[in-house]
Amino acid sequence: MRIKGLDYIRVLGIFLVVAYHFFPNFIPGGFLGVNILFVLSGFLITYHLLREIYKNKEIDIKKFYYKRFVRIFPPLLLMVFITSLICFFINKDYSVRFLDQFISALSFNYNIFELVRGGSYEGGFVKQLFMPTWSLAIEVHFYLLWPLVLTLLINTFDKDRNFKEKFSSLLMKVCIFLYLLSYFLMVYLVANYNNAIAFVYFFDFTRMGSFLMGAFAALFVGKIRKLPYKTLTALLSLALIGLSFILSYSNELTYKFGFILADLFTVLMIITSYSNKNIREYKFINTLSMYSYGIFLFHWPSFVIITSFFENYWGIILSIFVTGILTLVNFHLFEPLFKEKNTNRREKNHRLSNAISQIFIGLIFISSIAMAYILNENAHNMVKIEKTIFEKSIKQDIDKMKMDKNLLDMAIKKAENKDYAAKKENVMINVLGDSVLLGNRDMLQENIKNLHVNAEGSRPIDSASDIIKQMKKDGNLGSVVVIALGTNAIKDPKESLEEIIRTVPKKTRVIFVTCYDNRYDQPHRVSVAMRDLSKKYDFITLMDWEKEGMAHPEYYSGTDGVHFYGKLNAYDAYLKMLEKSIDQSLKSKAKK
Repeated sequence: MRIKGLDYIRVLGIFLVVAYHFFPNFIPGGFLGVNILFVLSGFLITYHLLREIYKNKEIDIKKFYYKRFVRIFPPLLLMVFITSLICFFINKDYSVRFLDQFISALSFNYNIFELVRGGSYEGGFVKQLFMPTWSLAIEVHFYLLWPLVLTLLINTFDKDRNFKEKFSSLLMKVCIFLYLLSYFLMVYLVANYNNAIAFVYFFDFTRMGSFLMGAFAALFVGKIRKLPYKTLTALLSLALIGLSFILSYSNELTYKFGFILADLFTVLMIITSYSNKNIREYKFINTLSMYSYGIFLFHWPSFVIITSFFENYWGIILSIFVTGILTLVNFHLFEPLFKEKNTNRREKNHRLSNAISQIFIGLIFISSIAMAYILNENAHNMVKIEKTIFEKSIKQDIDKMKMDKNLLDMAIKKAENKDYAAKKENVMINVLGDSVLLGNRDMLQENIKNLHVNAEGSRPIDSASDIIKQMKKDGNLGSVVVIALGTNAIKDPKESLEEIIRTVPKKTRVIFVTCYDNRYDQPHRVSVAMRDLSKKYDFITLMDWEKEGMAHPEYYSGTDGVHFYGKLNAYDAYLKMLEKSIDQSLKSKAKK
């Protein structure tokens, strides 16, 4: 039985996901489309399995797995094959650790791969070409486990005439219990651990709740009377889209309230659709729904590769066009190879056709593995920027030893000269930065006396207060502290900056360096918080690097839009601005 109205829900979910990937600044919470798709999958799978259970009092698990495999695997295989082939002709950074990515995607374990490597959905210097398959992995894990769970529950009852009522009652309790357990685990982790967001985003159990919400709906959906379809669907759609504009990946509210609201709104849409048997459906929506899986798989690698050459809207337009072509090729030419052929044809032709299809599929599979292996062997060990960061980090450790010696020399001089602290050339300056400053740190330290840059890749601004405490404990904290952080995902920048302000000791001056990051809309939210706080506290000086970067796009030409490695004009501008900011800071008051 086909349920009208569900195609629209599927298209809405895909639309939000694609919009988020193409326009992350415009719709930062578009990933809620994944929740919509998870709830819908949980509902449909459970709904159809329940019909089988009520009729046969068992599940044909082998048949279920086969049908899911034939539906899911072929498009995925074609996607990784085409992507692997194209990787031979693009930037080698995309091939770093390619075999790991390839195996994780094709084995439906990409979410585990991200958990192991400590990835962030919005982090990374180079976008992973198979990244969206993390959600497909979780979906497949649900498909593998759910029939087994249902079978286990079936076997707890005698197959008597009250079986349906007893089974449904127990399953409802299981769904509620597991959903609440999943939800509270997510909330607990996000509330108590600073770096938990990436974990709860990718972890099976914290995301499995959406499927369970859909499964729960499948148990009682038939008992709901007719609801006003157009009104409720419009309101719920607007609510989901509104949440997608309000929430974001790094916002705690997303995990405390956003996910559960998205799940509930989706269930209400499903119930509303089911209660209306005569919904007028639009062929355009039905067609998009039919192609939705292909769109989901092909849009991301198309977008990442094409926009690496065309950064403007032409890149997005071309990505949409290529996605459409690949989706059509997959649906009409490739997927049919995996489906059962028409047995009405002559037996000889039928066997020949099957043999050719199997050979072709085998060649695609073997070729994909071979290409992934070759790409991995010929790739660098690190992305170019990662390599630079690693090299600079080693040099920083050496410089740290030199700084300790200089501090000892300065202490001796200070004992000999009581007016030492008043002299500018003897002021100790600490710069706390992330990977951005690893590029020009040598130039800064060579040109500004007694300045030490403490920078580290992927360092969030949240960590600055702990670093300051440790430096103070070690006796390495100077009287001027420069905060050049903010390009990595954080929860609340203003709260983190306020914590820094509380942490720096008395008689300290602080310089905030606004962050330039053209992956997001300017002004950056960290920069906004820095500007507000610099007006509030008289011991804080603002170095507006974001404004400088916006005025000089050539600083970031050919880069990832965050790091200006090797851009000597940017190095020089940064040095001059920092020198000026230090002079200005020394003329201002220190913290009382």
